[in-house]
Parts: sequence; structure tokens; C-alpha cells
Amino acid sequence: MRTAGSKRRLPNWAIGLILIVLIAVGSFVAYTKKLPWDNPYEVQAVFETAQNLRPSSPVRIAGVDVGEVTKVEHLTSGSEELRAQADSDEAPLPRDPASGEQAAVVTMSLNENAFPIHEDAQLQLRPRLFLEGNLFVDLKPGSPNAEEITEGHTFPVQQTATSVQIDQVLTTLQSDVRANLQTFLDQFGNALIKYGGAEGFQEVFRSGTGAYKYTSIVNEALQGKQTHDLSGLIGNLDRVVAALGQNELALQNLVTNFRTVTGSFAAESASLEQAIAKLPDVLDAADPAFANLNAAFPPLRAFAREALPGVRSTAPALRAATPFIDQVRLLVSERELRGLVADLRPTIPDLARLAKRSIPFLEETRSLSSCFNEVVIPWSNATVEPPGGYPHGTLGTVAETTGYGLAGIAGESRSGDANGQYIRVQAGGGPGGTVVIPGSQSPQGEEAFGLLDYPLLGALPRIEDSAKTPFKPGVACETQEQPDLSAVQGDPPDQMAASASATPEAQAAALSDALDSLPDAGALEDLQGRIESLTKAGKTDKAQDASEELFAELGRQLGRAAGSEGGGS
Repeated sequence: MRTAGSKRRLPNWAIGLILIVLIAVGSFVAYTKKLPWDNPYEVQAVFETAQNLRPSSPVRIAGVDVGEVTKVEHLTSGSEELRAQADSDEAPLPRDPASGEQAAVVTMSLNENAFPIHEDAQLQLRPRLFLEGNLFVDLKPGSPNAEEITEGHTFPVQQTATSVQIDQVLTTLQSDVRANLQTFLDQFGNALIKYGGAEGFQEVFRSGTGAYKYTSIVNEALQGKQTHDLSGLIGNLDRVVAALGQNELALQNLVTNFRTVTGSFAAESASLEQAIAKLPDVLDAADPAFANLNAAFPPLRAFAREALPGVRSTAPALRAATPFIDQVRLLVSERELRGLVADLRPTIPDLARLAKRSIPFLEETRSLSSCFNEVVIPWSNATVEPPGGYPHGTLGTVAETTGYGLAGIAGESRSGDANGQYIRVQAGGGPGGTVVIPGSQSPQGEEAFGLLDYPLLGALPRIEDSAKTPFKPGVACETQEQPDLSAVQGDPPDQMAASASATPEAQAAALSDALDSLPDAGALEDLQGRIESLTKAGKTDKAQDASEELFAELGRQLGRAAGSEGGGS
């Protein structure tokens, strides 16, 4: 019976289910040694043969387990993409299944402690124990300066190796091989005991210190300057030996001729010794020459291909050029060009002096040309953009607008008399005319004003914009500053609208606005009242005369006002 304060426990079936799940998970981890949600990092490697490598075989780096083999399969069962990744020119994979040499693809799952692994890593199959029938993958991560691999990387066959098995050694030592080995050991023993070969070996060992030194240098040089140079040499040497073995008679003749050659060298041992002593210097000098020669071969082959059609056409060209060569020979005869040269010989010194003295003139010509190219021509081709608010656009380049001015001056100079050239100027006004007050008096002491067809927009350029570009006599023209023709529009003079053809009412309204700005407007007001009375009486002609008198008085007052302001400033 459960009391009120007791806690509720899980039912027995729930406890049993949880226990079964825990036992299953523990068994899976114990047997697989990895968690279900673990995402292993897999890479692949191609080996010439997998030997007896099995899945779950360890992968080790320096004897430490860093992963295991998950799959071993024939390369022929994989995709063509995998074969393309694994194959190379230096170590081609077997293509004939009947040859019995099938490559294998080994898929490995690596732990985090295996990284980093670089692209030049080396892999080798090694036996776990001497008498054990299983192998492990010995992984060397590669050099730090190489790039790191990514997941799914495939190591090619030239970066893998297999171990030598005892059965391979025993298979190699067949009966004929063992008989040849016995013969070799018997003859080698006779050479050492019967024929005094041991003393020769002693002499070789005593004098072999230098030979071993240079032999080690040669062996190191045989490794090459780049990766897989030695493997490439061995592969190519194998092809050469196989080609030599196809023709035994030619190989016998080669050996016989080689004996003759070596005998000739032995007869000249002293000269050969001197030649060998000079050989290192020759090789040092020949190395860059051979490198340059190798670099020159591709363009030389291309040139030879391109030059071949020209070489083929050389013979017809020479046959066609033979008459021309005969004529040239006659041309350079004593009666032709050689006689002309003799006649010109006295003038050559004068021409030489002329050429020497023309150098300063040509330098001045060069400066003038450079001045035109760098300053005058760019300035002539430039356009002067009007300032903002100016209603008219650009008429053309500086050269074009300068020509327009010259045309105007030519038109002005057409009139003249005994006193010289003169210009006629005719002033006039029209509808919408403008009264302009310059703020100064005429030479006769009268107030000056004028009538124009359109209002004055301002002064362009202003007086302060017309300064000349600084001229530097000691500086070359092409480096001097170009003239600056840009300008700013100046303010227009005081002006007001006046129209002779406007109605008296419009003139009166315009004058009423202007009178408010004048301090002395008594006379103007009298004239304005007179105009109004004449207009009401219908005397239009007299009202027009009064309007003209009013404008004249207005001009005089505005002129005096402008003069007083100019003097005060």
C-alpha cells in the first residue's frame, strides 16, 4: 500500500526496456569501438596489391593507431573517375586483367589525432608481426610545406608501397637462379683465393675513400631535383633494358663494341685521368648551357615548322632573283654607282659639317614642335564652358572662336579714309529696350546712358578674370602652364526697362516703381502728374513728349546717384 508521501517509481517493463537499450548500445560500442553518431574522416589509397590486408586492419603513424581500414576492393570495380585520380604517367596502373596484376583501393577511416595529413604523404603495407598473417597501413603524414588533404582524397599508386613477403623471396630463388648463384659464389671465391683478388680488394678499400665520397655525390645526384625523378629514371631504364633484350644479336654486338671502347679508354688511362679531372668544370659550365638549349628547343621547333614553306620556296626565289642580282652587279660597276660615289666624295665633308651644325637647329625645332604638341594644340582644341546662368552655349573650340573674332575685326577694318581705319557704331532701341546707367559722365560732363534691345546680363569675362598666364622665359615651353580661359560672369550695371512704344499707363506704372528708390523725386513727380493729366485729356502726343522728358530727368538723377555711390566707395 502506497502512503501519501511516497514517490512514484517506474514500472518494471520500462526499467527492463531501458536496461535492454543500454546493453545494446554498450555492446555496439564494445564491438565497433565507435559511437553510432560518429562521422569518420575517410581517405583512399591505391596499392599495386593489397596482399592479405583486411578490413579493420589498423592504420598507424609512428606506431600509434590513428584509424582503421574499412574497405578493400579491386580498382577495376571502381569508377573511371577513381582510376583517373589514381593513375599517373610515372606509375601507370595495369590495364589487362589477364596479367594478374590488379591494383587495389583501400578505404581508411582516420581519427582526429591523425591530422594534419599532407598531399605528399606516403603509405606502406607492413606486417604487424613477423609470423603473423595480417598487415597494417604505415602512414607518413608528409612534409609541412605541402597542402593538407580534404575528406575523400585519393593517394595515387606512386605514393604507396607494399612489403616483401617470404613467399616472394622463395619464389624468386628458382632452380636456375640458385644454380647461377652457386656458380657466381664459386667463381667469386676462386677470384679472391686463387687469383689474388683479395689483395686487389684491399687496395680498392685503401684508395676508395675519395671514390666513395664522389660516389655518394653521384648517388645523391641520381635522386634528381624534383620528386619522382629517380623513379622516372628507373622506369625509363627498364624500358631501355626491355628494348635491348628483344634483340639478342644486337645486344651481343653492343657488348663487344663496348669492350672495344673501354679497351681504347684503358690504353689512354693518363689522358682519361686528366679528362675526368676536368669533367666537373665542364659539367658546371655545360649545365646552364644545356638548360638554355632545352628552353630554346620549343621556339626552335616552332620556327622550323614556320620556316619550312619558306625554305621550300627558296630555290624558285633564287632563280627569279638571279636577273635582278645581275642588274645590281652592273649598277655598282665603276661606270655607274662607283663613279657617282667618286663624284660625291668632295661633298661628304660638307654634308657632315651641315649635319653637325643642324643639331642645335633641330633641337630648337623639337622644342617648338613639343610646345605645339603639349601646349598650343591642346589649348586650341579646348572649349571654354560658360558659367552657370549664361544663356548661350559653347560656339566651338578656342581655335574656332578665335577665328570668329578675326573675321569680325576684318569686317570692321573695311571702312577708312585719309585719316586711317574707322568703325561706325549705330545705337538704337526697340521694344523691350533697357536704360543703362554706367555711373560716369561723358567727356562733355553730361550724364551717360544708353538704350539697348535686350537687358545686360553682366560682364563676361570680368576684369579680374583677364590676367595673363605667368610666363617663365627660362622654362621650356612644353612644361609651362596652359592659358586659363575660364571666367565668371560679373554683375550687370544698374538698368531699368523702358519702351518707347509702350502705353503711357505702362510707362507711368514703371516710373512709379522707380521713383520710390530715389531720394529727390519732386521733379519726377511733377512730370508724372503732367503725364497723367495729358493722358486723361486725350493729348497722346504731348503725353509722349512729357514721358521722354521724364525719362531724361530720371536718367540724370540715376547717373548722379551712381556717381555719388562710386565716389563714396
